[in-house]
Order: sequence, then C-alpha cells, then structure tokens
Amino acid sequence: MTVFTLLEIISALSFIAMTAYLTARSRFIMRCTRYPFHRASQFSLIVLFGFLAITGNYSTLPWNDQHLPTSLIGVIMSGFAGGPISGFFVGLLCAIYMVVIKYSPLPLPLFIVAAGTISGLLRLRFTFQQITPLTGASVVLVLELCRIILLLLLPEAVAPLALNFKASVLTMAVSTAGVWLFLYIINWIEAEQDIYGARAAQLALDIASRTLPFLRLGFNTHSAIITANIVYELAKVDAVSITGRYKRLAFIGQGSDHHKPGEPILSAAVKETIATKTMMVINNPADRGCPFPHCPLKSSVVVPLFSGDKVIGTIEMARIQETAVSELDIHLADGIANLLSVQIQLAEVDEQRKMREKAELKALRAQINPHFLFNTINIIMSFCRTDPDKARSLLGSLATLMQRGYSNQAEIITLQDELAAIMAYLEIAMSRFGDRLDIAVNVDDNAARALVPALSLQPLVENALNHGLFPKLGGCLLSIEAYVEDNDVLIITIADNGVGIQPEKLAQIQAGQSEGVGLTNVHQRLISLYGTKYGLSVTSNPPHGTEARLRIPFQQNVSL
Repeated sequence: MTVFTLLEIISALSFIAMTAYLTARSRFIMRCTRYPFHRASQFSLIVLFGFLAITGNYSTLPWNDQHLPTSLIGVIMSGFAGGPISGFFVGLLCAIYMVVIKYSPLPLPLFIVAAGTISGLLRLRFTFQQITPLTGASVVLVLELCRIILLLLLPEAVAPLALNFKASVLTMAVSTAGVWLFLYIINWIEAEQDIYGARAAQLALDIASRTLPFLRLGFNTHSAIITANIVYELAKVDAVSITGRYKRLAFIGQGSDHHKPGEPILSAAVKETIATKTMMVINNPADRGCPFPHCPLKSSVVVPLFSGDKVIGTIEMARIQETAVSELDIHLADGIANLLSVQIQLAEVDEQRKMREKAELKALRAQINPHFLFNTINIIMSFCRTDPDKARSLLGSLATLMQRGYSNQAEIITLQDELAAIMAYLEIAMSRFGDRLDIAVNVDDNAARALVPALSLQPLVENALNHGLFPKLGGCLLSIEAYVEDNDVLIITIADNGVGIQPEKLAQIQAGQSEGVGLTNVHQRLISLYGTKYGLSVTSNPPHGTEARLRIPFQQNVSL
C-alpha cells in the first residue's frame, strides 16, 4: 500500500465522517430516520444516501492500475436509515449508474441492490439509533465477504478483480470502517444531544418550579420581570427578554440600556417569531434586526409563548458573541417556553375558575326563594296585630338575610358571623314550625373565631329544614356543633332527626350529581380552597335523620 493510497483512504473516510456529522446535526434528516416509512421521509433519505452512494463511485481507492469504489457504504446506510424500500431504491440508483456510466458487469449491480435491501431488513426490527457501530460493521463485513465469494465464482473475463484478493480485502476494510465511523458519529451526537436535553430539562424544571408561584398570578410585567431574573440567573446567558405580542415586558442583562420594559418590540427576529409561531435561532446581528447600532447582543434563540393556539409573547436568550447559541441554549429555551406556556394557561384556567366561583357565590347569595319570602312576609303580617314585638324581630331577621344576599361581603368570614346569619334564618324558620322545632348550638370559643368560607353553612341548614325536618311529623331537632380537632382542623356538623335521604339520592349527592346547587357548591368550594383532604361529607339513616360534616383547616381571626 502506497502513501497515496493511504491518503485516499483517509480522504474517503473524512468525507464519510463529514456526511455523518451533517446528517446527525440535521433535525429534518434525523426526523426522517425516526419515521422512515412516510413517503416524504423515504424520498428524502433516498436522495441523501443515493448521492452518497453515487459519490462513492468517484471517491475511489487506487490499487495498482485499478480504482476500487466505496459506494457500498451509502447503499447500506440507506437501508439502516430508511428500511428495505430506501435501501432497494438507493441500490437501484447506484446499480443503474454502474451499468450505464461504469459499464460494470451485471452481477455486481445486482449485488448492490440486494445489499441495500438486506441491510434495510435490519431496520424493520431496530430503530436507526439502536443499530450500533459494531452491528453495522458486522453486516458490512458479511456482505463484503459475499461479494468476494461472488467475484471468485465469476469467470475472470467478467470479474478481473476476482484474482486480486488483496484489493477486495482493502475494499472490505474501508467499507466496514466507513459504516462503523458513520454509525459511531450518529450515536455520539445523539448521546451528546441527550445529555444536552437532560441538562436543559433539569434547568427548565428548576426554572419552572421557581417561577410557578408568580406566573400563576398571571402573565404581566411583574411576573415577567421575576421570571426573566430567574432564567438569567440559572441559564448563565448574557441577556434574557420576555415580551408580549406588542411590547416588551422584561429585559435583564446586556443591552438593557435600550431594550426597556414597557416599550414596543424593537427586534425584527422577535416580531418574526410572533408572526410565524416558530422558534428562531439567530447567529449574527443582522438576523437579530435590532435597530440600535451598538447593541452588544450578536446571537440569540427566540421561542414563542402560547396560550392554546394563540401566541401571547416570546422569550429570548441572547449571547454577545456571534454563532454562540449552543445546543444546550436551544434545548433550554424550548423547554422553558413550553413550561412557561403551560403555567400561563394554568393561570388563565385558575382565574376563570375563581371568576366562576365568585359568580356562583353571588348567585347563591342572591338565591332567596320567592316562596320563602312570600311566606315570611305573610307571617310578619299576621304577627303585626297579635305580637308586634315578634313581628319586629322577624322583620329584623329578614333584613339581615336580604342584606347578606345583596351586599358584597368578604369571601372568608368568621364562623361567628356565619352563625349570626344562620340564627336570623332559623328565627324565621321557627315561626313556620312553631313548637315542633328545637335548635341546639354547641360551638366552642376557638371554633367561633375560626375563618370559614361565606355561605358554607346556610345551604346545609336550609337543606336540613326543607328536606329533612319539614316533611316530618312530630318533634324536630336541628343541632349545630363546631370544634377544633388536633389543633389544626375545624369540624362543623349539622344534624337533624328528619326523614333522611334515600340511598339513591344520597349516592347522587356524594357523586356531585344532585340537582340542587347548594351542597355541590359548598363541597367544590372547600376542595378548591383547601384541597381534597377537606370538604363536605353527608351521611343519612332514613327515617332517623341526616348529618352533614364540614372539614376545614383551622385558621383563626386574630383580631377577635
């Protein structure tokens, strides 16, 4: 082997290495290798590896007066990457070239087609990334041995290389080394990207965990500034920018003298990202499009932030050197943008939930039954002549209920205030029941100062009176009890000795499928405010009564 032959081998392997590197760095091509059986992917892989295979007929190895092609590398790699269909067509392209241009004997082109198809069969069982360099080299070695045997079986006039065993061994060695090198570079870059991805994912999760409390309050200037500071601190970039659709919300780092929060967006790259809804990687100042002539930022990655399908802003991570955006920066920016988009959507959902709960609470406050109001007025009118003091007291209780229904009270009040409204309601109710209704209230001092959601007890009392006690014949008892359990949980029970709730109806109530809004609203509000450990439970033993039990975290109003 001469020095010239050695240089040609190095040149051929260098070309293979460069092609493998560019292939692994191309997201489009690697996406095609992951989904090789789509027509677009097959066509792209056939074009790429067909070019590599035909180029192998020119990237030849000089041996005496002969030139040994390396086209088998591209053919086999097409099978590994795209399966038997890609391997067959790349082999066919190479075979046509060998017959038409090189005037090769027909058995050799046919062998090339078969080699591409056979290597593609391995792709049916393994992914491209799972085919190791050793496996690929072994396949090439076996196929090259088959070619040597084929050449030995052919007449010398058809295959003059059959008598040159050393030349065939050289071709086999270079093809084996080329495939091994190609797969090694692919696997190495994939592993490197996995490491970048893992680091980016960890950083993105750290950033997301620290920004979650602020972004849950909404996507605004305050939360954007805090988020940008956190990203700048953890990502170690030269600048971080967060924008809305039309103006900049936050900017931290180099260039903050002219990229100021509250001003319109200056960067052309950011505007294009919003318009196209796609990530952009900028490697020079011209592509960034900053109109400020001395902007220190030269390269950046800009990723859109979404709320559903709508772009609501961008996040940009910038560097002061050109082409300085690394794979880690790209993975990190993409991961952060995805997590921030999810958090922004959760904040919007949370805000919608709070608005819905406020609307339901207002509806519940305003839900004064017309029949109840009509009956109460009639009762007051009847007492005006017979018992004016009683009529005055009932009128005061009705005023209390009306004020509670139509005024804007706080959402969280003390149990003592909640009970005051309930006692006003019960005074009116007792005028309907007469002597049949007895009420027992047992609330300890700590429980009376505890904070509870407004209107969390009145629906339960109304339900006990209207559905449990009113249909009952004979004496009726309604008991309200509240105490603190284990110094951290407030327990409130409302029990009656009424007719009870039938099992089918009770199952609907426990499943949140009851027709009445009161019980379901109370339970859902408690879960929303305090979590699934707390809430409302209802038990019943018809016809001996029903008990509603509220479990709430114990929080005291220290001002009382």
